[in-house]
Amino acid sequence: MFIRYLATSLLSFFIFSINPVLAQFDPIPSPEWVDEHKDSLRKELLNNKEIVSNFEHSILAALMYYPNLEKTHISFKTRNISTTMAALPSVWNIFRKQENRRYSILINESKNRLKAPLLKNVPFEARVGVIGHELAHIVDYNRKGILQIIGNGIGYLVSNRFKRNLEHKVDRIAINKGLGEGLYTFRLYVEEEANTTERYRRFKDNIYLSSSDIASLVESIKNLAHED
Repeated sequence: MFIRYLATSLLSFFIFSINPVLAQFDPIPSPEWVDEHKDSLRKELLNNKEIVSNFEHSILAALMYYPNLEKTHISFKTRNISTTMAALPSVWNIFRKQENRRYSILINESKNRLKAPLLKNVPFEARVGVIGHELAHIVDYNRKGILQIIGNGIGYLVSNRFKRNLEHKVDRIAINKGLGEGLYTFRLYVEEEANTTERYRRFKDNIYLSSSDIASLVESIKNLAHED
C-alpha cells in the first residue's frame, strides 16, 4: 500500500513539475505535504542549490514551479537588507554564459527602519509566493545578456518607472508559473496584516502588482484555460 501511494505521489509530482498548465491550478503544497515528500523533493530540486535550512520547506515548494532552473546555481543566504528578499547575480558571474552563471537569493533576517516583513513571520503560502517571485527574477536574468543585465541594474537604481515595469514583469512570470495564489497571499499580508510602515506599504503599492491586480491576472489565466 505504501509503495503504491508513494508511486502515485511521485507521479503527481513529476506531472506537476513538467506541465505548467497543470501547475497553475494545483494549490501550493502544504508544509505537511512537503515534509512527507522532502527526501524525493531534495533529490529532484536541490541540485546546484544551497539553501537556508530554516526555510527548506518553502524553498522546495517554490522550486517545484521552476523545473527549468534545475541546472542553475542558486545560493540562498540570510543578510540584513531593506526588503524581505532579493535576487541578484554575482558581479563576475554576469560575464559567464547563462548556463554557468551563479545567483544569490538574499533573505532579510532583521527588522530595519522600513519594517519590511521578515520571511519567517510570513504565512507559508505567502512565503512560497515571495520566494517564487525571486526565482522569477532569475528566470528573467537567464534570458538576458551581459549588457542587458548591467542596463537593468542601472535602470533599477535610477528609475522608479523602470523598477515598476520590471517588477510587474517578474510578478507575471511567477503568476504564469502557477504561483498567483502565493503572490496574492503575500501582497494581502503586506496590505492588511504585516507590522510594517506606511512608507513600506506605499513603496510596495508603487512598484509591485497589488493583490487585486494579481487576483485579476489569475482569474484571466483560469478563464483562458477553461476556454481551451
